[in-house]
Amino acid sequence: MTQFSLALSGLGGQGIMTVSQILAAAAGREGVRVLLFEGTGISQRGGGVFGFVRLGDFSNPKIPLNGAEALISLELSEVASIFAFLKPGGEVWINAARIPGYYSKLRPELYPPEGKILDLIRLKTPRVRFIPADRLAREAGSAQAVNMAMLGAFIRRNPLFSKESLIWAIEESNKKFAEKNTNAFRRGFDFVQTEETPE
Repeated sequence: MTQFSLALSGLGGQGIMTVSQILAAAAGREGVRVLLFEGTGISQRGGGVFGFVRLGDFSNPKIPLNGAEALISLELSEVASIFAFLKPGGEVWINAARIPGYYSKLRPELYPPEGKILDLIRLKTPRVRFIPADRLAREAGSAQAVNMAMLGAFIRRNPLFSKESLIWAIEESNKKFAEKNTNAFRRGFDFVQTEETPE
């Protein structure tokens, strides 16, 4: 496959690192070289977390500024923490739910208005997709599987690996919750397939 760099962001406990590990497992199954970089803040207190996934012949796991083909953010405001890594014209995938993090819980006025976040994104790209991942995860039977719903939506438009390899990787990553996690993945995948949101 060609090279592909993906930056992810969210809050502690949302499963950013799980998404990275599932993509890495799928890459291994399909013989694709993968590099991961994990960056965590005060994740145990609901602070920001980010990670990089680089597929292909890269020597450095860190994505350079303007180097990512796509961003996935599991929380609206957290997209700002990785936005500088997006290539001009790249894709931005955002969970539609607003979940205040550690600092904005202490001071709600610090939470940026959605309009300002969108204005920032559109300085670099018009390709923004909001996915109701919280709702899709609940419908799949697990409110915690937001990350899997987002991954399914993203993969529907960016088939980096086969659906079968990703479902296998999800099942292997957590056998106890495999059914709910794969259901959430499929919900996200089907949402984009049947209820396309405009770019």
